Amino acid sequence: MEPTTITSLEEYVREICNQKERTHNDQALIFENLLFRGQPDIKYELLPSIARNRTSAVSISLLNHERNLIETAKYRMPDLFRGNMLPVELLALLQHHGIPTRLLDVTENALVALYFACKGVDTDGEIIVFKENNRDRATFPVVNAIADTYRLAYATLNPLDLFFERAIVQPYFLEQKTMIKNVYNTNEKGASWIVECCAKLMFVYAPIRTLRQQIQCGRYILFHDTIDTSDLEIPVFEKIIAPIPKDHENIVQRIRIPKGQKQKILLNLEAFGISEDKLFCDNTDIVCKNIVEELTPR
Repeated sequence: MEPTTITSLEEYVREICNQKERTHNDQALIFENLLFRGQPDIKYELLPSIARNRTSAVSISLLNHERNLIETAKYRMPDLFRGNMLPVELLALLQHHGIPTRLLDVTENALVALYFACKGVDTDGEIIVFKENNRDRATFPVVNAIADTYRLAYATLNPLDLFFERAIVQPYFLEQKTMIKNVYNTNEKGASWIVECCAKLMFVYAPIRTLRQQIQCGRYILFHDTIDTSDLEIPVFEKIIAPIPKDHENIVQRIRIPKGQKQKILLNLEAFGISEDKLFCDNTDIVCKNIVEELTPR
């Protein structure tokens, strides 16, 4: 999918409004919503932070790195990263505080996405417009199991029948455990269910714990480890995370922001309450920096 280029806030708003109208004019798509991600460099892949900048020379596996980050954060700040949090909630809070996770930030607010696409003046930016079908939203316990991969996965291979066996006994499966076990009455069938759930993008909510999350209208895409189905009997989770291709069926539009237009668009966004000090209003350092810049004579 080739991106559409816009050079002003007005053009961007028109593109989003047109896309919204196209989505809701089709009665078959009436359950679909639009979500947005702004990236400052159009060359960036759609990857969560835990999976970026990894090469074959990396000495520690993704799962081990993820485990070390999460467990160390929980150990050093137990009052913040509590052990009784649901896995998705824990990942969202870790992400908020700068710990790399398997979540990719998206937003329900197209102007917020535009702001993040305009950060960094040396490269063209990009907004990715996703469609989310509410009827396809991932099942609650599976989402938490995927967010909990670092605990449920084994040190070597991760066959999905064993992943299902370990997941089904977790507290977040309690309410649906009997029903799920009746439908998927063997671990092999449970493994097939996991594959089916992972076949679609996992757009997830997390409890809003901070003002920043609320103002930025934050949502997330949860990434699972790549599934190897070459063994037709039992699929396996590999210890890698693949990017979302930019021609994915859930992506309805890509919008390019030329680098030369970024500053003008950022200036215009301020008139709509979209600026660094508003979007990061719970960060005292950022707010104070903006006060100084605003009041310093030019």
